[in-house]
Amino acid sequence: MKRRWRKLVVDGLVVLGIAVNLALLFINLRPARPHLARRTKVRVLLRASAPRMQWMRENEFAEFAATNDVEFELIGAKSFEEIHQKLTEEKQHPTGLLLADVDDEHADELKDTQLVQPIADGAQPEELRDAISEFIPEAVKRGALEGKQWYLPKRALVNVAVYLRPAIEDAYLHWEEHRKDIDAALKEANGVGLPTDFRLRRSPDRWDSFDLFVAAWTWAHQPARWAEASRTISADGAMAPAVAPRVAWPCGDGEDAAGELLNTLFRHGMTEQQLGKFDAPAFLDSLQWQALFRKHGLVPAKCEEAGLEQFDVTALLHDRKLAWAPIDQPDSLWLHGGARRDAPPGMPGPNDLSWATLPQGASAELQDGKVARRGRSFANSLDARKVQLVAAQFQFQ
Repeated sequence: MKRRWRKLVVDGLVVLGIAVNLALLFINLRPARPHLARRTKVRVLLRASAPRMQWMRENEFAEFAATNDVEFELIGAKSFEEIHQKLTEEKQHPTGLLLADVDDEHADELKDTQLVQPIADGAQPEELRDAISEFIPEAVKRGALEGKQWYLPKRALVNVAVYLRPAIEDAYLHWEEHRKDIDAALKEANGVGLPTDFRLRRSPDRWDSFDLFVAAWTWAHQPARWAEASRTISADGAMAPAVAPRVAWPCGDGEDAAGELLNTLFRHGMTEQQLGKFDAPAFLDSLQWQALFRKHGLVPAKCEEAGLEQFDVTALLHDRKLAWAPIDQPDSLWLHGGARRDAPPGMPGPNDLSWATLPQGASAELQDGKVARRGRSFANSLDARKVQLVAAQFQFQ
């Protein structure tokens, strides 16, 4: 009896050892999954381009996915209107969509049409409290409807000026070669030309509307040696720097263009009370500068045709076809390649990329040789009551 008991113990230990070895074998075969929990599949709807989603998958989702045995399926949309449409389709034909990327302009309608469910219904109260404590209170408030947390804030859509340092240096060195033509173009618009004390400032952090116009004019007429992906073949067969517009922002009649115009209005001093008043000075100043850039070919021709979405502008910068553009901060990190040291580079020559506040809004109109009206250099879509919300939770698994 004693011998039989010992045999059972030994056999049990052998079986346990084999099981442990098999587990170690599976872990070594799949080192990204250091445990054997069942993997959960999650579908997430994002306003993002395919390259951006790939970057997010590798730099933002991968570590969480490996640690928590989650498999993310990322679905892209070009606009929040398309997000809304996809949520409508999801309600009609459910596919298990868990999270969606929405903006607060659609928040009430999504709730009222029952296209989303409250975050508060799908999260443990203590976890929700911990998460909310890390966000800006105003942004948290935007995601609360009727006293209940329906959404969590993802980010405010804050744009920054992204530029290539060699291009700034080029403009600084060569702009006075074009001063006569720039003066003539502005004189036609304001009767004076450049402000009497104007000098192109070397740092874009100190720019206003005049600085951007002067730099854009110089780039559009000066061969761009820094534009690696936009070279042409000269008559003798050699590679030569191309001449082209080097400034761009979302334009046309799309959602991105409307948001960019709104930010421009606020940078020129618009207040919420003035919205819709087409004779407001900030409105007239903004449109005058937009007309000047287009009239003199300082922005891509597509702004007069189908327009440019933010994805298009980012792609132009990625290919080094632009010197300057307003881009929201997360997109600019994708453009560079990411903040992590081990992140792969994004655009060619990412070390040339730099950031600044947007140019201070300034009227083209002058008074006694000086700018007649000034706005500010910082504007974001919080001014327009627009915040991007994460996790519009549609269906809980």
